Amino acid sequence: MEEIKNQNLLQPLIQTTNTNSYENDHKIISYSSNTSIILRLVMVIFVGIVSLWANYEVSKGFSITIVNEAIEGTFANKRFDLFYVSNDEATRLVLRTSKFVENILYPINDHQDSGQPGIKKQVKHVIIQLSSQNLTSPVIVKSSRDEKDVFVVHISPSILEGPNYKRDMFLALQKGMARIWLWDGQGNAPSSLVNGMTEYITSLASISEHVTSESESIKSVKLSRSCWKSKDKRTTVKLLKYCEGEKEGFVRRLNKEMKNGWHEKIIDDVLGMPAWHLCETYNKEIL
Repeated sequence: MEEIKNQNLLQPLIQTTNTNSYENDHKIISYSSNTSIILRLVMVIFVGIVSLWANYEVSKGFSITIVNEAIEGTFANKRFDLFYVSNDEATRLVLRTSKFVENILYPINDHQDSGQPGIKKQVKHVIIQLSSQNLTSPVIVKSSRDEKDVFVVHISPSILEGPNYKRDMFLALQKGMARIWLWDGQGNAPSSLVNGMTEYITSLASISEHVTSESESIKSVKLSRSCWKSKDKRTTVKLLKYCEGEKEGFVRRLNKEMKNGWHEKIIDDVLGMPAWHLCETYNKEIL
């Protein structure tokens, strides 16, 4: 009789144990199911991010590498890392400035060039490199010696030390990308003209300290067929603006003609008149 009572006393304990075991098993199954769902969601998100990144890379048209060679611990080194490397701002600026130049020199709606493949300059890789020491110019562009269609944009660290460093960095990259996309007559076009075209494109994007305003006086160019050879970039920019006003699309067509080489009559051909005539007219209007 006592054994039966003892069994009855133990019965609730046994039932409670079974219930707890069931609940624990249910929790384990539920936890496992939730974990599986979370892992699947993470995988879907990861695949989505990879897909977006792949599309982003393809949309760039060329690869971009950002290099910080400024002396470690210096103000320029830290500021470049913080504001341009860690958040990919440098990459976004390169794409933005490049697109601006491409729209000017190689517009999609340019029907005249649609039947002439190969007009657009090939750019496969752009390297933005913050130099270890100050340069003679805020930005210097060089072609890679080892690889074709690879360009290195050297940025002077001095532009990161001023209060308007964001504007200066933007202008430096704008000039750099303009120089990359411009043809130079296979290295034979006058450097003054190429530099002037670079400054002209940059002036369209933003006001630069190297570009004079309409209210500022400017010296007259020589009355000759080589008036566009002025060593003053501001003078060349003003002349290019004047030519663009007289012949819309002048800079774009001039760039196209400089793809295969350079000769003294290119300006005449693009203008549709002797260059000296335009120079003379220009001088009369600004004097």
